[in-house]
Amino acid sequence: MHSKEIFLAIETIAATSSKNEKTALVGQLVKDEAALRVLVAALDPITSYGISKRPVVGALEGDGLFDVGTWGIIDDLAARRLTGNNAIQAVAGEMIRLEPASSELFWRIIKKDLRAGFSAETVNKAMKGAIKTYPYMRCVLPAKAKFDEWDWAAGAFSQQKADGMFTNVDHDTAGVVRLTTRQGNELPIEQFSKMVEDIRATLARGTQTHGEIVVMVDGVIADRATSNGIMNSILAGGNFAENEVPVFFAWDQIPLTAVQPKGKHEVPYRERFKSLLGQLVKHPATSVRLIPTKIVYSLKEAYAHCMSLQGEGKEGTVLKNGTGFWKDTSGGNPDVVKLKLEVDIDLVTKAILPGEDGTKNEGRPGRITMETRDGLLSVNVAVKNEKLRDAIEADPSVFLERIWTVRFNEIMEPSDSNPLHSLFLPRMAEDWYRIDKEQADTLEEVYAQRDAAVRGEKMPELAEAA
Repeated sequence: MHSKEIFLAIETIAATSSKNEKTALVGQLVKDEAALRVLVAALDPITSYGISKRPVVGALEGDGLFDVGTWGIIDDLAARRLTGNNAIQAVAGEMIRLEPASSELFWRIIKKDLRAGFSAETVNKAMKGAIKTYPYMRCVLPAKAKFDEWDWAAGAFSQQKADGMFTNVDHDTAGVVRLTTRQGNELPIEQFSKMVEDIRATLARGTQTHGEIVVMVDGVIADRATSNGIMNSILAGGNFAENEVPVFFAWDQIPLTAVQPKGKHEVPYRERFKSLLGQLVKHPATSVRLIPTKIVYSLKEAYAHCMSLQGEGKEGTVLKNGTGFWKDTSGGNPDVVKLKLEVDIDLVTKAILPGEDGTKNEGRPGRITMETRDGLLSVNVAVKNEKLRDAIEADPSVFLERIWTVRFNEIMEPSDSNPLHSLFLPRMAEDWYRIDKEQADTLEEVYAQRDAAVRGEKMPELAEAA
């Protein structure tokens, strides 16, 4: 297929609403060598071309098709042998030479947006391994960490888990800035002009910086749903409102040379963090900031920091080993651990409470008072859903003295206002009581399971007292 035919085939895919039909059409397209080359050039997340703004050209009246010269320009842009005004002039000249459909295809490759409603993942489903996957270092959960090998005396890095959109910030040696998602899809750079200005003034060239973009609304960081909703509208072609300002919170930085499948950067995180901190201190910026970070010296202190942030409504923390390297991992890096303490225990029903006055559940079952077997811990847990609420309302007595699995984030000590222990953020793990258990846990067993979760261990089913 020549370039005009490839463009028309892509337009056909774009006009197809069915996901299955799109996938089938892509499957046919990848069988053509020239078409596959176009797809790889446009969708490979690791390759960029350094031009974000479309050159201004007159009417497209050329008659040329893709040839060796076309691909030479694309290759030179990717290798940064063509940059600045030379790049713009070369692209503009080729767009004028090509016939209109091929000219548009050429620009879409450079823009890395085929505007066809399918991704590299779709191509790889049709032809396994056709397009490289974007490198990304995943976290692990505590059970997969090797905390006993960490140098706690030197301190570990406990960082707030931001409620935003993960973003890679590429700042190449020529000063070109590129913002991409976790999958390598580019953000519309023109919507982030102030951020790009700050990135050029702050972050080292030849690097990729990792972090999350959140949106400030009226000077306050929006919640996750609001922030990501705004970002998704930007990705779909929208604009920021006057009271909406994107901010990039950074936590790591690696050389662009390490950004490749199975890539690795063997510099300890402590040194990477120190370098990033130095850049941000030397050139303070409003739209590029360091992620809130606390140095902790024990796992207990790390969980305390995590729980304090959860108490503020945050999701949790990411704990990083100061000696850990960056590496592209699909299974997760044991030196980067996501902390979000959640523990399941078994409690017994002692009372059913009505919904509060003025709420939609006023006069109906709203909460269930549950306790440990020894009565030393008591907590009110919200009824999980309407189906359960209806069942309780039909016959409350059926649900008394039943065992329920309750999930929580931390144990609350007795206070002046409450002589018993309680739970922080208690909720039903399931929407029905257990029929396989007759005794609730004791307070001692609740603490044991909490402590096991802190250590990243799984507790065996506790033997019931005889």
